[in-house]
Amino acid sequence: MSMKYKFAVCLIFLVLINVRATGQASKSTDFNRQYEFAGKLLGESLDSLNLLVSKMKKSAGLTQKQQAKLDRIRSKVNVLNEINGILGSIQQMDLDAGVENGNIMGSVEELISQSRPDEAIPLILKFMSQVNEGSDSSVYAAIYLADAYRQKREYEKGISMLYKVLGNSGISVRNKAFAYNRMAALQSEKEPFEGNKTDSIRKYSRRCIQISEKNDLALYLALSENELGYNYFNHNMYDSALVLIFDAARIFQKLHKIPNTINAYLNLSYIYGKMGKYPESRNILLKALDIGNVEENRNLFRYAYYHLANVSYHLGDPDAAFEYLMVAYDLMIQFYNDRIELQINQMSAQYDLKEKEAKIKEEAQKSRTYWLQLNFLFVIFLITTGLLMTLIFLYRFKNRTYKKLAEQNLKALKLEKQAEHYFSKLTGSGIKSNGDNQPDVLAMNLKKFMIEEKPYLWSDVSLEIFCKKLNTNRTYLSKLINDHYQMGFYDLLFEYRIRTAVEFLNNTQLNHISVEGIGEMAGFKSNSNFYKRFKKSIGMTPMQFREQAKNLDIQTNPV
Repeated sequence: MSMKYKFAVCLIFLVLINVRATGQASKSTDFNRQYEFAGKLLGESLDSLNLLVSKMKKSAGLTQKQQAKLDRIRSKVNVLNEINGILGSIQQMDLDAGVENGNIMGSVEELISQSRPDEAIPLILKFMSQVNEGSDSSVYAAIYLADAYRQKREYEKGISMLYKVLGNSGISVRNKAFAYNRMAALQSEKEPFEGNKTDSIRKYSRRCIQISEKNDLALYLALSENELGYNYFNHNMYDSALVLIFDAARIFQKLHKIPNTINAYLNLSYIYGKMGKYPESRNILLKALDIGNVEENRNLFRYAYYHLANVSYHLGDPDAAFEYLMVAYDLMIQFYNDRIELQINQMSAQYDLKEKEAKIKEEAQKSRTYWLQLNFLFVIFLITTGLLMTLIFLYRFKNRTYKKLAEQNLKALKLEKQAEHYFSKLTGSGIKSNGDNQPDVLAMNLKKFMIEEKPYLWSDVSLEIFCKKLNTNRTYLSKLINDHYQMGFYDLLFEYRIRTAVEFLNNTQLNHISVEGIGEMAGFKSNSNFYKRFKKSIGMTPMQFREQAKNLDIQTNPV
């Protein structure tokens, strides 16, 4: 071959490569321009955005990164379409009125597969209210309700409900298999767990598999194989896990259960990732993304993109990892925030609808309700008058009660002061420090110590100081206080402090001192503790007691 001919061939080859690269660059530029334009349209025109996304979906030869970006836009468009649909239809019907009875559980199954329990639970409860309790349909709905509680992480509710279902002797084989499978899922997620968690998961999964194989229940067989396989994966039994989950994925795909298939592929990807087989992990994730769409499986796509980012990082592609991680983050924010926003819009629309209905009824009844309003006002007047009279009576009764309480407390205090005065004279002066710890002698010394030295008023007082003063030990003194006064050491101090506060509050010469100051003088370091102890012991607040004591002429000074 001549040099000229070789040169011509090379030149043609380079031109073709350049044309192809230029075409790919042009396609990439077109996609990026459309992607940026779609981002702007998110806040402007929903119709234009739908048309643009439809056009982008039809683009041929999208790269994995471009597909990920497109999924981000599609997921956001789906939320906007959902909100628009609800706001448009809510004017004509209630939230779930459009769901016919026969389709309720179909909608429930779809919502649960998409991890939307808050929307599924009202439909389940509505369905259960329309069928006979204990019927096969009711039991089936109850199992789904338990699974909805699992998704809300209310595991005890779900487990309790399934125990009740499985305790029903008339339960069908289909429902028994389903209940065993969901029990295994609940036991798997519940934390903390009592007993052997692994045995419980495997026990219920194997029971479901046995029933399903015997009765040709393909769906429940696949569900339990997937659950059991994931348990094996958690215990590093990778080969057994792969066999079970691959079979589960095959059955799910055969039954056209797309969310379940994606979930099984995710589990397979986790296993391959744990085994260090990152190419296989990535391939099965791409397969999972290919069989579903982000609008209907946003939560599963979130997990898929998050794991794809991790796998891409391990495969040495940080740019792709970052792109996938951004998609996963976007989907996570949307899945939670947009669900909340959707529910708020639903409740708001419901409220507006009910408010309009109430206004219509109000207008229709205006002519009939005028006299009822007059009667209502008259009744309100009578009730108000009665309440006012009751309050006046209660106020006076309360005052009399407080006055009587104050009088009783002052008289009791006066008697106690007289008794202490005579006791002090009888026992002589000083504390006898003999070695005799007989209860009667120690009790008299303790009482005299309290009367003469008033240790309850000291800023620093403790049981050790009492023991030192009374020449005894902590255990003996504590037992004596408990036996003699039926209270603890600090309760005894508070009792004497309350008595002192009562005396100070009754002293007209101390009226210039605030109630809080009286509490401090009586040995209380905390105003709140003073108020609490005083009211509990006397039956009223210190301020109320002072007001009542002004009207009484009872001197509490010792005679």
